[in-house]
Amino acid sequence: MKILFLSGYFEKPYEAEIIDKTKTYVEYAANAFEEKLINGFKNNGQEISVFSAPFIGAFPTAYKDIYFGGFKGEKSKEVNYVKFLNIWGIRNISRAAALKRALKKYIKENKNEEILVLVYSPHTPFLEAADFVKSRCYKAKICLVVPDLPQYMNLATEKRAVYDFFKKFDIKKFYRLSENIDFFVLLTEQMKDILKVGNRPYAVVEGICDDLKEDKQEKTQIKTIAYTGKLNEVFGVKNLVESFMKIKNDNLRLIIAGSGELSAWVEEKAIEDGRIIFKGQIPMSEAKKIIAECDICVNPRENNSEYTKYSFPSKLIDYLSQGKKTVAFKLDGMPEIYKEFIFSAERGIDNAINEALNSPNKTEKFREYANKNLRKEAVADRILNMVEK
Repeated sequence: MKILFLSGYFEKPYEAEIIDKTKTYVEYAANAFEEKLINGFKNNGQEISVFSAPFIGAFPTAYKDIYFGGFKGEKSKEVNYVKFLNIWGIRNISRAAALKRALKKYIKENKNEEILVLVYSPHTPFLEAADFVKSRCYKAKICLVVPDLPQYMNLATEKRAVYDFFKKFDIKKFYRLSENIDFFVLLTEQMKDILKVGNRPYAVVEGICDDLKEDKQEKTQIKTIAYTGKLNEVFGVKNLVESFMKIKNDNLRLIIAGSGELSAWVEEKAIEDGRIIFKGQIPMSEAKKIIAECDICVNPRENNSEYTKYSFPSKLIDYLSQGKKTVAFKLDGMPEIYKEFIFSAERGIDNAINEALNSPNKTEKFREYANKNLRKEAVADRILNMVEK
């Protein structure tokens, strides 16, 4: 079986260009998931063809370019990047059309082959392109990987009414296109109901990881706490900063890396409390280094809204797979076993940080669990096993 991957993936050589042109935040979590999924199939000896309309922000508010014409000096042999108009409001139409044009040659060469069209995220241009392939290749099947539901893909508090208006049409279109999906990969069990999966096969994979490590951080007097990701209020960033400021310990440091609606606020708090170090938007490699060198990681997302049933924070997998003591809330979408891996923030993030500072690490149990369920090769196998039944 051949695998066709429709995604928003971009390779590492082009990361600096995306950072330079991005006005809001870079979709690192999505990119990391896509990269691991690609490598999982490759490591298992599977042939995979990657077509990408990269996940960049829309012009003019989130990205500098009105037209995506590929990357500077692009010589990729691994990914087929499509070119599209990047203007907000019409770019989805352009992205879908560009993918269809790019796929014509692939369809012609593989018309009679068994093809798994693997689609990352409920992004309607990708599903339109997948449907285009399926209608022309009679042995093709579609598998949708759902990291977030379409109605919860933008949780920023500062959204325009026009965004909400057009989003309603996009969601209706998604559900119409989803009728042609054959298989689903979901991050939480609860997703199956709202997606109307019905009797169609699905697998629940809350995350995907590379190498699983033990924390070998040297013991020092100064202890660092880290958060990496979007700085939106809904993700609990304000609660994290305010909780940290309650802790009266001059030997603690809070490192925050990312960007979003709270960037200016975090910057102000870093001036107010010299123990807070604000890095802003940084490359993924630097974020990984921060995680590797810190003592405790925090995911401050609270279990206080409906969407937590339908989402799993990828940063939690990143933190635990690096062997880090991790402070987090138990969310409705998390399997119960995660209670054994985290330091619960239910009694306050500040209390959980203090508990983590004075307790043994819990990530040995997570490594056992992740080796079986979340390693990239295991996830690729689960998808193929589901498809080939």
